[in-house]
Amino acid sequence: MKRLSLSILFLASLVAFAAAQSASDVIAYWTDYNTTDNGWTIPSFCAAVDGDKPLEWRSKYGWTGFCGPNATQGVDSCGKCLNVTNTATGAFETVRIVDTCGAGGLELDLETAFKPIDSDGKGYQDGHLTVDYEFVDCDADDDVPDATNVTAYWTDYNATNNGWVIPPFCAGVDGDKPLEWRSKYGWTGFCGPVGPTGVDACGKCLKITNTETKDEEIVRIVDTCGTGGLELDLETAFKPIDTNGNGIKLGHLTVDYKIVDCEDDAVLVYSQ
Repeated sequence: MKRLSLSILFLASLVAFAAAQSASDVIAYWTDYNTTDNGWTIPSFCAAVDGDKPLEWRSKYGWTGFCGPNATQGVDSCGKCLNVTNTATGAFETVRIVDTCGAGGLELDLETAFKPIDSDGKGYQDGHLTVDYEFVDCDADDDVPDATNVTAYWTDYNATNNGWVIPPFCAGVDGDKPLEWRSKYGWTGFCGPVGPTGVDACGKCLKITNTETKDEEIVRIVDTCGTGGLELDLETAFKPIDTNGNGIKLGHLTVDYKIVDCEDDAVLVYSQ
């Protein structure tokens, strides 16, 4: 009986711990940390804890202020990561806590955290989103794809010959980026099952893996598509991972992909 009681107590503790690491139907407002222009300088509340972290660490995830339920408050939460899901659309993003807030929930950075999950634009119209969140290991999923067994067709953007001019769908977002930025990675149209949708996807990067050969490449989203997967530029994205030629024979590849940091800050600063 004593052993049974201890087991029940242990299970109850696990349930309580899990509940303390997540929350549902939380209000998430937006704020503008202006991360790119301020060099991803950690806000003053968390600066003493994380201000000296390298740029790669500070810019790895979008930012949020945190004062949500069911979790440690104050500076003890600085640097931790949340998986935040828009309850209306199912869009999700991993974000890093860099600040406190006073709203009783989250204050997501507009460009790096709010917009990526506000895929239908209603959150911006209403001034807030309703989200679920759970604490996650900031480094646990580095090698885990966001989507698997996705069909990737090829298309010909003729990037080199056309001066790497961004296609019309993303031109309003990225058309004025410098050539070094536009040509840094191969190109893809994106309409995959996981990730941002519409123009919110423009400029983001994917690590794509040919499931047959395991060849990998980082590509940039410069367009939408209508195939429910990816449309890789033939020369800059499709051929580099179609090393056995089977993809060009079949007209498509089967790939896994993961949304990754483009590491563009140095390029944009250098080009200004």
